[in-house]
Amino acid sequence: MARTQRIVIIGAGPRGLSVVERLAAHAAVRTEKNLDVHLVDPFPPGAGHVWRSDQSRLFLMNTPSFFPTVVPSDSTISAAASDGSCPRPIPAVRGLTFEQWRRKVADDASFPLIGLSDDDIQEARNLSREGFPSRKIYGTYLSDVFARLRADLPKTMTLTYHAQEAVRIDHGEKNTGRPYLVELGDGVILSAHSIVLAVGHTDAKLRDDQQDLMEFAARRRLHYWPPAVPADVRWSALPAGENVLVRGMGLNFHDVLAQLTEGRGGRFDEDQNHPNRLLYTPSGREPMVWAGSRRGTPYRAKAVLDSYYPRSTDNKFFTKAAVERIQQSARSEGREIDFEIDYWPLIRRDAQWNYYRTLARTNPEAIAGEADEFLTQVDAVLSYTADAAWWNELDRLVSDRVDKKFVFTPERLPRPFDGQSFQSHEEYAAAVVHFLDRDVVASFDGEDSPLKMAIGSMNQARALVKYAVANRSISDESWIRGLERKFGGLVEGLASGPPVLRIQQMAALVRAGVVRFLGPDPVFTADEDAGCFIASSPWVRDEPVHSSWLVEALAPANDVRVTTSPLLGRLFEDGLARPWQMHLADSPAPVPAKGLDVTTPPYRVVRADGETEPGIFVLGLQLSSAQWGTAIAAEADADLGLGSSTVADSNRVAGAVFG
Repeated sequence: MARTQRIVIIGAGPRGLSVVERLAAHAAVRTEKNLDVHLVDPFPPGAGHVWRSDQSRLFLMNTPSFFPTVVPSDSTISAAASDGSCPRPIPAVRGLTFEQWRRKVADDASFPLIGLSDDDIQEARNLSREGFPSRKIYGTYLSDVFARLRADLPKTMTLTYHAQEAVRIDHGEKNTGRPYLVELGDGVILSAHSIVLAVGHTDAKLRDDQQDLMEFAARRRLHYWPPAVPADVRWSALPAGENVLVRGMGLNFHDVLAQLTEGRGGRFDEDQNHPNRLLYTPSGREPMVWAGSRRGTPYRAKAVLDSYYPRSTDNKFFTKAAVERIQQSARSEGREIDFEIDYWPLIRRDAQWNYYRTLARTNPEAIAGEADEFLTQVDAVLSYTADAAWWNELDRLVSDRVDKKFVFTPERLPRPFDGQSFQSHEEYAAAVVHFLDRDVVASFDGEDSPLKMAIGSMNQARALVKYAVANRSISDESWIRGLERKFGGLVEGLASGPPVLRIQQMAALVRAGVVRFLGPDPVFTADEDAGCFIASSPWVRDEPVHSSWLVEALAPANDVRVTTSPLLGRLFEDGLARPWQMHLADSPAPVPAKGLDVTTPPYRVVRADGETEPGIFVLGLQLSSAQWGTAIAAEADADLGLGSSTVADSNRVAGAVFG
């Protein structure tokens, strides 16, 4: 008789759903065990917190329709399933990447629709393959996949959903056969053989400066809004016509603008006199938005392409073969890999190569002499094996041959106004609008933009970086200095940007006088004498901006050291988990890192005593110290080891459950 195994999955968002899908796929072909699966989350199953389908349709994803999936496609499975370790999805969800699901909703009359509204169906029909879905419609997709899974589970699997928060994990009685107890917020206790932590985004403690601002606001009856998931915020409370300070110009900033403009009845229209520009007609209910960030500008827009990675780029230096060669060499030499020494020069070479080969093709007039001959020289310089020599040689070559304004220096991209001063807010706004307009043009140029192809090259490298550094295959020093600060800080604002529509809209809002920018390196202070918040930039010589409102346009920190999650907090208190332990040269003892300490895949929790907790697995954001780029969704049709690591991790957990 088949044994019954109970698995409790804490977190019902995309990663929890991926585990359910993989368990169902395994259960369909492996009948030696019965699975009793319990899914725990106060938010709706499938969509979870961030993607829930009751949010505004104005919140957009920053990946196109063809990119994301929670179900592995046939091509992904066929590349990984030769040994049967990655079975095909069950028939109810087979083939349901987001884009395939969208097309069925839009065009297939025989496709049963579960819980979709007329507006959902209309969005699916209006959306193109290259378009950017709302987070609402993606949440509807996730909820639909969950419903289809639940309705067609293998006979050996049951699934129960608990609309509760898990607040504690404890060891059960040894003689019960189920070694874990999971306490829910309503007092229910679930016993389990295995637990999967897929908790996703959690609230976090405020930084000291944020706490000071919060206390100042409470004392002076002002309004400080800390980091939050945009769908959780009551944007209607922000006053019309008043100055509102907004700190941060990443992806959440566009959510803020959408709610305060279109969300209040404003309208964007095409500018008939200027291609690729929009005009904004205010409703009169908008606040005056004053935005600030260290960069002084928003993230750059994604290029308009028919593929996620440009088809014309040629990354020939930072390749999977090069990564494996470096790793093999490091093992044989008994040394740790340094990201800045071993990987970054290769990534940088590829970016340079793709920039100049696109420039030579699209704008040969920018190059003195024959463009093809120049490109041959660039190729020769980049192919030097002497790492210390190639950059200086390339610098000399491009200085002699390339018009100064077309020289490519990737490190300067994140701060386009570095070292420049401006006499007024209006002067700085004019400079930023010009920057935004140029970024829009480059995005629409797509494969013909040298800059966007260089960024596309780095974005393509980013997927390989995830593979290269997985499971801490670089030194801890290098993880912080090279990966997070240097490469991560650079590529985040270049390759993780919004759809070009958002930059068009922002430029229109500046022209309409609805948005102004504080300038690079802004300082936000609580002024006791003035009784309000004050913000200014050292690079803009104008009067500081006063406001009773300060909004943090970013999500809570993904950091287990500052999380306010009762579950994670008690795991630490009870010794069942600990933060990842980093070993840095200038520290006499291990330093706790942002993510949980885990084993190699399938990622099991490491206890406070350093021993493995065999039945508690981790997926997603809390793996940020063992993986890089944990927030990136699984890519449809991608290799399990590269773009579909979420699916790979879920599949390993399912395999471990079956032993």
